[in-house]
Amino acid sequence: MNVPHIGFIGFGEAATYISKGLRSEGIETIYAYDVKAADPDVGPLIKERAQSLNVVLMESMEELFQHSSIVFCATSAKYALDIAKKAAPLLGNVQFYVDLNAASPMVKKEIAYILENYSTRFVDAAVMDAVPPNLHRVPLWVSGKGASLFKEKMGPFGMNITWISDEPGSSSAIKMFRSIFMKGFTMILFETLLAGQKFGVNELILDSLEQTLSKSVRELSDLLITRTVIHAERRVSEMEEVVETLRQMHLDSMMSEATRSKLKQLAEAKLNEQFHYKTPERYADVLAALV
Repeated sequence: MNVPHIGFIGFGEAATYISKGLRSEGIETIYAYDVKAADPDVGPLIKERAQSLNVVLMESMEELFQHSSIVFCATSAKYALDIAKKAAPLLGNVQFYVDLNAASPMVKKEIAYILENYSTRFVDAAVMDAVPPNLHRVPLWVSGKGASLFKEKMGPFGMNITWISDEPGSSSAIKMFRSIFMKGFTMILFETLLAGQKFGVNELILDSLEQTLSKSVRELSDLLITRTVIHAERRVSEMEEVVETLRQMHLDSMMSEATRSKLKQLAEAKLNEQFHYKTPERYADVLAALV
């Protein structure tokens, strides 16, 4: 089996733990370039991480590319595009450029476009779980023209790779739109329990939520979204009461205000009229009506 030479742009937490995992799979040649390696504050930590895993820190991206066949960009979403622009003409014989950053699908598409004129294959990789406990086996959902071959190349080394499509941005779209729910749900739960704490009713709230949420997400989508279309106008009034209650309790109501605004949009769309005031069967029917 042809063992790849791995390179990382950025050697933070993700790169460190993925490197640790790949080492256990027999990949001995790992390089990294981190612009902050010379920083007096974070530089010592970067160097300590690299030394502990026998990862060779390079002085430049160009030097990194000269020694690597697969390069992972693991910096930050806000730098992903600029780094790709600088990297493209320097990649040389690098076979795969894998962007792990949580950038938008549009950014990933632009990076793919930038790399089209070069021999390097682009992989849009969405990291779908926490890296530290999973190491190199963290679920990666990949898209782009290089995604299928990347999976074929790195699968034998224990990487947990799911191919999504040849269209760059597809995997990042899944991760980003999933975040709307996961991060939003967490903040809604936080606002809920903070209010419940003042009345000492959180255990009863949680019991009630568990009963309502004891369905699959698909079942919940069909239940909650379809009913909201019919009852949006009434629920606007309910959420106005919620917002006023939180105001009187001197608590932040940001999430509740956003819910009220979204409900108002649905009420103004008059979808209940489109469905003749009957609850649609599937959430997909509602989305189709809105689109």
